[in-house]
Amino acid sequence: MRFCGEIILPSTPPELFDAGRGCKQLVKCQRRRIDARYSRAVISGDPLAGRDGELSTIRRALSGVGKYSGVVIVGAAGVGKTRLAREVLTRAEAAGERTNWIVGTESARALPLGAFTALISDPIADPMPNVRHVINSFVAQQRQGRIVVGVDDAHLLDGLSAHVVHQLAHSRSARLVVTLRAGTEPPDAITALWKDGLLTRLDLEPLTVEATHAMIEAAVDGVVDARSARRFWKLTGGNALFLHQLVNDQVAAGRMRLMAGVWMWDGDVAVSQSISDMVGRQLHELTPEVALVVDTLSQCEPLALDVLCDLVGRGDLESAERMHLITIERAGDRLMARLAHPLYGELRRAGAGEMYLSKIRGRLAQRLAADPDADSQATVRRALLALESDLPPDPQLCLEAAQYAMTLLDLDLADRFATSAASAGAPNALAVRAVNLLLLGRGPQAEEVLRAIGEDGAEGAYQWATLRAANMIWMLGRCNDAAALLGDLPPDPEAPADAAARMAVEACVDAVSARCDVAAEKATAALDSGLLSDFHAMMASVALTMALGALGSGDDLTTVAQAAVDRAITSFQASHMRFWFGSVYARACRLTGRTDECVAMVGQLADSAREAPSLAYANLASLMGVAELMRGNVRDAVKFLHEALAGVERHSVRTGLRPATCFLLAEAHAKLGEAEAARAAIAEAQSCVPPDFLFMQTALSIATGWSLAANGCINEAITAVQAAAVQARQRSQPTHELACMQAAAQFGDASGAARARELADELDLPLAEAVARHMESLATNDGEGLLLASSEYQAIGDRATAADVAAQAAVAFTKDQQRKRGLWAAAVAKELSDACGGLCTPALRSPASQPLTGRQREIVELVLAGMSNRQIADQLVMSVRSVEGHVYRACQRVGASSREELASIARAGPAAAR
Repeated sequence: MRFCGEIILPSTPPELFDAGRGCKQLVKCQRRRIDARYSRAVISGDPLAGRDGELSTIRRALSGVGKYSGVVIVGAAGVGKTRLAREVLTRAEAAGERTNWIVGTESARALPLGAFTALISDPIADPMPNVRHVINSFVAQQRQGRIVVGVDDAHLLDGLSAHVVHQLAHSRSARLVVTLRAGTEPPDAITALWKDGLLTRLDLEPLTVEATHAMIEAAVDGVVDARSARRFWKLTGGNALFLHQLVNDQVAAGRMRLMAGVWMWDGDVAVSQSISDMVGRQLHELTPEVALVVDTLSQCEPLALDVLCDLVGRGDLESAERMHLITIERAGDRLMARLAHPLYGELRRAGAGEMYLSKIRGRLAQRLAADPDADSQATVRRALLALESDLPPDPQLCLEAAQYAMTLLDLDLADRFATSAASAGAPNALAVRAVNLLLLGRGPQAEEVLRAIGEDGAEGAYQWATLRAANMIWMLGRCNDAAALLGDLPPDPEAPADAAARMAVEACVDAVSARCDVAAEKATAALDSGLLSDFHAMMASVALTMALGALGSGDDLTTVAQAAVDRAITSFQASHMRFWFGSVYARACRLTGRTDECVAMVGQLADSAREAPSLAYANLASLMGVAELMRGNVRDAVKFLHEALAGVERHSVRTGLRPATCFLLAEAHAKLGEAEAARAAIAEAQSCVPPDFLFMQTALSIATGWSLAANGCINEAITAVQAAAVQARQRSQPTHELACMQAAAQFGDASGAARARELADELDLPLAEAVARHMESLATNDGEGLLLASSEYQAIGDRATAADVAAQAAVAFTKDQQRKRGLWAAAVAKELSDACGGLCTPALRSPASQPLTGRQREIVELVLAGMSNRQIADQLVMSVRSVEGHVYRACQRVGASSREELASIARAGPAAAR
């Protein structure tokens, strides 16, 4: 067994590795209690996130821009006014300014100068001298240095306290940050603050989805998947106070968990007494009749008013509306009722008995059944109400709802419906469940059901056998068994539709086994027959796209792709397969240099699955990660790919989604110089690639090469991709071979320049021409040729490779004594690298001012990987003294005085030449 930096080379059987074990743990934040009367500003234990724009506005107001003396922050309760104001004062105090905090309260409102009693020696005496005393105290503080005063809940100030605040603003004796609840009637003096132009008014809106996401990540000190963040936002309406409490509740209850380094919330809502007290105190004091209104809507909203009136009293509806528990809105020609706040439903469900709620759901299901369903979502909603009610099972409704749920991408719900329908004896329910289990990635369960269907001699047994073979290929990784099963099918008599289905799945076996020409021929024939079911048509489309991508026949890809996606969006059998197809299409686009087409297709899939359930979102996140990596948005790619991997772990997925995501993660982390993360990702990938999946071997080798390079093993990285290129050529996969050559060139190898030119002539692709020019120019140290290749990569959309080639051009120019051109190329490389999120690749770690020798560069890479001189000596089979000598001479060439400075200069890459 051979290791390099603890990375298992492709030829070595890998050991299982759990990439999620090294993830961050939750850092619980605590708030310090604040004196409610008058105190110095103190910092909250929770970081403020999502309010950068508002902080910038406040900063300008406090600086005196526009002749303002500060800002009035106006917003609804819980929107985050106080937290924002405290953050402003905290930053002012950190900058050396004096700060004070004033709070208006209902109890102090009856007292003259009630908010300032801490500054008054005799609050019962004539208040006017006290007013002057308070103002003068702030003026005196201002003389000692700038002072910032926070006034919280200014709508609760008494008249004289409000007058003091107004005078402070008018005299500019202090800078003011005032908070005010929207919808209240503050004292005139407070209203005059912005009406008279003394303070600028900032209307604080609820948090946006993006700001909510940022605040949650700050609270848990980690990455949160976008789907969970959006769910928090919808439930809280962007209310910062509710959001903070709800996040704490879900973490404390274990509903929000760390999966593969990503926080995910994929279960029910945990309701604490704190959130209940915050959101709905009045929910505990409802009459039974009004409670029924809220509880009915908690099970199904929105509801048409006429439907709701058949279930509850109209007078009770009016009472609920007056209490602001529900809202009535007009939608077209109907009035629709919904809960006034999304959390009302969660609070009521948490406190209600299951038998009580089951009865409500049953009545709802019966009433909704009296009218035709408006769409498939309405049918699924009605079926779920019936399934979770006290009504007897309706097998036909469950079967119909299972198919609709599959179309809507909710495969877990579809399995519930199909299981219920099968238990109740619905015809075809078991078959629908088998397809759904396959799409869910539950290969062993699907195999059990499909084998039982075949043994029972059910109608369409030939078709079910091909479905079983597809499950063996994609879910169980048993291509040879699938081929044997298809080979055992009786050839005569074989109906045309059966023959087409067999060819579609045989094409998948051939594509997975890297027999691309045969796969393309069979898949095309199957599709041209026009006899395929939606499932088998998608199988043929997947196989054809894999084959066309490997052969470099890019012109046909777009037509195949659009037909496949159109079919998937409308078919229950094929709906989830849009992501399978999207994955192989993205790979084909990358192999043929079609970045724009890939991005467009991923955007189309994202639009068609915007509210995708958890497993569907994991597939979508992986696709978005591919698109971002292809465009060079490497940090965004890492974010999406980790979300995908978290979904894979959450659903225990063992299909190709796991290794494909790990390949991409290894490459992305390596390009960012994150060696440990790249090594973990490639170890995970190596553990889960089925041995029969020959089509994955190229991607595995390239990802392994990137991981090796990130860990300082440049020669081993080049060897890995060179071996993969030879293998791809033997298998007649020219674009796979080209991808290996591109990676080798990025690592600094130009030995395949002649073969790259042959491939460019054969494939007639802009990407092939760019790779050929790249390798030829690298071989001849042609800086201008490398810059041209960099431009060609940019035109394709691959900014990360363009950055590498520009960095190589900078070194080439410097070697050729063209210092100014070298500086220009280094600047191009730096600009591209920064646009990609800050790359740290081998090419970008090569200083252009004094290029290193091959051996020096190899040793510096190992220094960057954190290895000691002894470890480097053992790695390269040389003496420690020789390593020390190479490190010393490398330091001399780049002007470094230590190993640490050498590493720093190497990370700066060509930019160090400037």
